[in-house]
Amino acid sequence: MKKIISLVLSVLMLLNIFVLTATAQEDIDYEIFNPYANVDFEEWNAYKTQLHCHTNASDGFLTIKESVQWHYDLDYDIVAITDHGTINKGWNVAPQLIPLVRLVKYERTQMADIIPLTSEEYEAFTTGTAQTSNGFVRTHDTGMLDVEKGIELNMATPFADCHLTGYWSNYGQGLAGVYGDYETPAAEVKKDGGITMLSHVGEYVYTDKNSQDYVGKPIDDYYPTKFARLFIDNKGSAVGMGINSSQDEHTRCDRILYDQILQKTIPNGVVPWGFTFSDSHNIESLNRAYTYSYMPELSQDALRNCMVNGEFFSVSHYSNGVELNGMKELPDYEPDTMRDTNTMFNTPMVTNVIVDEESDTITVETENANQITWVSDCNVVLRDEIVDNTFTFDLNRDDLLDDINLYLRFYITGEEGICYANPFVVKPVGTTFEPVEVPETNDISVFLRKLVTVIDWLFFKLNPVVWIFKYAALGYDPFAQLVGKGTLNN
Repeated sequence: MKKIISLVLSVLMLLNIFVLTATAQEDIDYEIFNPYANVDFEEWNAYKTQLHCHTNASDGFLTIKESVQWHYDLDYDIVAITDHGTINKGWNVAPQLIPLVRLVKYERTQMADIIPLTSEEYEAFTTGTAQTSNGFVRTHDTGMLDVEKGIELNMATPFADCHLTGYWSNYGQGLAGVYGDYETPAAEVKKDGGITMLSHVGEYVYTDKNSQDYVGKPIDDYYPTKFARLFIDNKGSAVGMGINSSQDEHTRCDRILYDQILQKTIPNGVVPWGFTFSDSHNIESLNRAYTYSYMPELSQDALRNCMVNGEFFSVSHYSNGVELNGMKELPDYEPDTMRDTNTMFNTPMVTNVIVDEESDTITVETENANQITWVSDCNVVLRDEIVDNTFTFDLNRDDLLDDINLYLRFYITGEEGICYANPFVVKPVGTTFEPVEVPETNDISVFLRKLVTVIDWLFFKLNPVVWIFKYAALGYDPFAQLVGKGTLNN
């Protein structure tokens, strides 16, 4: 009997060893491409950045001076004013206005004076010597960076908004858009040496901007194909897309769309980044969403490098997003809840990222966060609690909800909102991605672009009467238009 028991125990031990060995053999050795690899988290600053906001130069309530003052009060370090069809020439310079746009939004603009900063005020805000107001106290003495030549492109389009934001380019002043045509402004800004970001594309994807009925569902493949093609064609210039803006009403499904785009771009060697911004038009919306840009210094070049390389984290106080498996992004948040975000300064934040390829782990150090969610290839693979402000993700852990493929991205959540990280491209060592076919989407915008081009040449570009109207009502430079440029009349 003892021999039988001994034999059974021996067999069980051998089986256990076999199982452990088999499990160990199943571990995958990954290459992990870390977008934050060059960030010096100890030495670089995390600059609070607003990349998309409006003034009464187009369709906002605030003057330029009021907008700058409020952003300064709210502890911003970097602000890009991106008025519709109106290039920012500097906070202390009145932009070339488009009266028709301001008139259409009269309830906001009142056609009131723009009021840029004086030279002295500009110096004070950019050096950090300006006084705060509205009861706020600035936590540091750094001045604010005035992002050069910000603009919201495709000033107005029929049926649905088709907007991009542009930076560091002279293209787009006074130019109305063609429905569905993101491609032309992206290509023109690239040609002019600037960069672009897609803005709240949910306003275009969903009828009447209503994405509520599509929460937690994949987006029709036409749209990720269209935008993936744009990123591939404009690599290095079209740097990413807004994934959460304002109160996350129109953008609530844009994270799923973003994941579907990544499925098409990453195998083709392109990684667009995910941005958040307020898209503010009034005081209440100034602090709803923004990015924290990790940079070695506060300068135009450093910001551009940060945006191109994805060295930032995107924060929002709102999230109406639901994952494909039904998980709410922000578990305790009730959809469409209003928040006084101008009193919120303890947003979830990432303070360090450590990638260890030997152990296939990604360690995230955080502030003001209690939960972390990991997404790969459109699917949630893990949600877990953050303990002592640190979480280490083992790519070979055995309790993942789905397989890891192409990339990993994470977001952290806390009482005051959500913070999204940019994607880490991952693949087994020694493997390569097979390129994915991403065809051009020959939609109605292609026809409309050609039609508008012909009409523009036949009836407008060579018509002096129309030149006068364009200059007076739309802010065009007629001479630039004659040669096909939407540039400022400097």
